Amino acid sequence: MSEIREIALAANQDGRLELVATTDDPAGFGGEVWHAWQTAPNGTWTGWHSFGRPGGGAAGPAVGRNADGRLEVAVVGGDQAVWHRWQTAPNNGWSEWHSFGQPDAQGPMSLLVLAQNTDGRLEVAVPANNDVGDQRAVWHRWQTAPNNGWSGWHSLGEPPGGFFGPLALGANADGRLELVAPAAFAGGDQEIWHRWQSTPGGGWSGWSSLGTAGGGELLTSVPVLARNADGRLELFVVAGDGAVWHRWQSAPNNGWSPWSSLGSQAGGFADLGVGTNADGRLELFATLQNGTDLWHRWQTAPNNGWSPWANLGSVATGTIQGPTLASNADGRLELFLRAPDTGGLYQLSQSAPNDGWTPGHGWPPP
Repeated sequence: MSEIREIALAANQDGRLELVATTDDPAGFGGEVWHAWQTAPNGTWTGWHSFGRPGGGAAGPAVGRNADGRLEVAVVGGDQAVWHRWQTAPNNGWSEWHSFGQPDAQGPMSLLVLAQNTDGRLEVAVPANNDVGDQRAVWHRWQTAPNNGWSGWHSLGEPPGGFFGPLALGANADGRLELVAPAAFAGGDQEIWHRWQSTPGGGWSGWSSLGTAGGGELLTSVPVLARNADGRLELFVVAGDGAVWHRWQSAPNNGWSPWSSLGSQAGGFADLGVGTNADGRLELFATLQNGTDLWHRWQTAPNNGWSPWANLGSVATGTIQGPTLASNADGRLELFLRAPDTGGLYQLSQSAPNDGWTPGHGWPPP
């Protein structure tokens, strides 16, 4: 039985959510790509449909939306190239897979990230080993015009300190993209670095440090970027102390606060996800390190402070991982969790916009 390893969510132009997943392949780098979609906005979902195995297998899906509303999917293929495919019309069918090739690099790449520039052009970024041993760099490429072809690969270099983990990519209020990367240091400390576009859709700054969270111990989660209702970016990580730490821009498009802890529960957190409520309040979800209960807390008002942690309990039979969220057309949040014991997913939905959560249900693996 295959097991779902990574998922991504995005909204079609008509508001129907689309879910993309990759499965494992014990004999290779990555498995098959699958997708499912809502049959109507806010509605029920189709079953799984195969997108195939680009490059002999795939991992780390990312989904973005073109300026004309067509969704585009990118993955790291089993041949270590980045592959992509796109809807041939908004809310419609899909092209075949096309390869971006490898950056000027060797060795495996971790998860990629995809975001939209202020003029609608998509941009993809991925970390990769280069041909000088263990040294790594972030590589990126972008659409040369909205809804159009793509540039070649270009290197953004690496932050000081060497190897770094998964990336986060978000957009400032003025449209400038911001890239976040953890970098490892001797003794297990892990500093967070970022760089940003100097102008919307333009060139990039150098790397700048955001410091260490939770005493500098090794992080246990992928960094997550979200945008407040007033446009300020907010960054969330799980540190080695098992707590969620965050820092936020002091004003839109501006500098950052110091790190602040949102605390932990019952042995510490492992994975986190963030969604935006219909009224603009951010809502944070975290799974425990033992994979049992699901916890959440939310902003008490847009751009404001946070509620205490609330326990949603053992929502699934077995363990849960990797909360991933998106907004329905009516503003209700939709939450998907990986369920390793079944190999599938578990889904929860808000009962109404800005409201509580309904009992969920499981999705079998493809």
